Amino acid sequence: VHMVGDRMGEQVGEAQLIYNWEALPAEVAQLVHAHPTQNEALGEAHLALAGKPLHISD
Repeated sequence: VHMVGDRMGEQVGEAQLIYNWEALPAEVAQLVHAHPTQNEALGEAHLALAGKPLHISD
């Protein structure tokens, strides 16, 4: 996991759990990621990786 930017400390805990759990994107996508938080970005990324993006861009 690589993180760059403001408030990345908020994502370290969740990223550590995902990495150590060896979770697949579909597994992480099922978890609740509170809005608005930085962790929401991890959740949305895994939704997209699981083929179920929350936001679809044209």
